[in-house]
Amino acid sequence: LSVVLLAVAAMLISSFVRLSRQEAGFRSERVWVGGIGLPPTKYPDPATRGRFAERLQAELQTAPGVEAVSMADAVPLSGNSSRSPYARADGNPVPVNQRQLGLTRSVSPGYFRTLGIPLLAGRDFTAQDKLDSPLVVVLSNSTAKKLFPNENPIGRQILFGTENGNGLAAEVIGVVGDVRSQELAKPNDVEFYRPWPQRSWPFLNVIVRSATKPEATAGIVRSALNKIDNGLPILQPNTLDAIVAQSLGQQKLTMTLLGVFAGIALLLAVVGIYGAVAYTVEQRTGEIGVRMALGAQTTDVLRLVVRQGMNPVILGLIIGLAGTFAVGRLIAAQLYQISPHDPFLLSAATIGLAISALLACLIPARRATLVDPIQALRTE
Repeated sequence: LSVVLLAVAAMLISSFVRLSRQEAGFRSERVWVGGIGLPPTKYPDPATRGRFAERLQAELQTAPGVEAVSMADAVPLSGNSSRSPYARADGNPVPVNQRQLGLTRSVSPGYFRTLGIPLLAGRDFTAQDKLDSPLVVVLSNSTAKKLFPNENPIGRQILFGTENGNGLAAEVIGVVGDVRSQELAKPNDVEFYRPWPQRSWPFLNVIVRSATKPEATAGIVRSALNKIDNGLPILQPNTLDAIVAQSLGQQKLTMTLLGVFAGIALLLAVVGIYGAVAYTVEQRTGEIGVRMALGAQTTDVLRLVVRQGMNPVILGLIIGLAGTFAVGRLIAAQLYQISPHDPFLLSAATIGLAISALLACLIPARRATLVDPIQALRTE
């Protein structure tokens, strides 16, 4: 059991380390995020929501300490997302009810610059991409390769929604780098970006990159918001670094708990082996004295005691390795870029436990070599 727990804990720890170092495709440092809910009575349609976002962004762009600012319906790794049915506009588009759903984000101009997402081709959204302007869309790199393999996607048309039977066509104006926006362990096959005015919601996130502390950034946003609508609260203010860390919360909890259990198992195994061997040495004091009186050397006594203590340990290690292979199939889905049968981790766990067991055997074995043969025989 100790072998299984140690090996699985080593796998989860190694997996977590790799996952936490995984490039997300965006820069989260010095980015503050806060939500704003727009009451339907004041902001009943896309036009009013678009004007609100435009005014707030303009106010923040001129604020001291603000390097970049944008609006979005959701931020990466926050757990919030929306999807839209899509299809290429050329050829014969599949019926709407048979179309796949693609992750779709509504963002304002400057979103990619704020999060450090590289623009690979085409252009970013601008203030001219308004509600009454032609529909446009920016694709992630993976989306461009999937929908337009070996083709230039710029200028092509993609159908969104269910309006007018087939939907409304949006022109591809740009391609950006891939972002792991839903799970850090899993890239998105399809991700679209639409201009906020053309696809808005009653809730938006303000994203600010600044050189100030999060508390100061929150104050800057509050001041700018008061100039537009002082009755709107800022909901769930946070940093993007904290949001990324929270997305790893489940993996971190699992790793920590199993690591603690593995440590306890190792301690119990060592204490148990030490106690068993020490008890055996005490019971065999007379025999050891006779052996030493008949000429047994210190190394002979050490070998005798260690062999007796390590034989069941070796058997336990073999059974534990077999158990680890069986359990590995169950935890494979929780591992990131780590095989459940990783030879290095299995060897490290096995060797570590074997060395601990050997040390637990050596302490009473060393005590056995100090037995006085005359005293031992007199006791008998």
